[in-house]
Amino acid sequence: MYDVRLMRRGGARLGSEDVARQPTYTGDFVLDVAHGAKRLRLRNPWLGDFAPVELYEPVLVAAQGGSMRWRGYERVAEQGLVQEWLARTRG
Repeated sequence: MYDVRLMRRGGARLGSEDVARQPTYTGDFVLDVAHGAKRLRLRNPWLGDFAPVELYEPVLVAAQGGSMRWRGYERVAEQGLVQEWLARTRG
């Protein structure tokens, strides 16, 4: 299970203080296909629902000490914008 924070807003990278203030989404990773692209989502195992964030064409950029950084695209209206997730193992 992971706690995930978004690292970008509108495609622009946030500073570390802004990332720390972002809402945290908790769940297990689910990889599927939607709109013809790979999609990474978070499913809450207790509630059975998905967090309101999705990452298309995800790539694991870095992993170390229980933290991972994923990069891909999010859908905003009909646009695809670069998005990154900071995921930490829930301890």
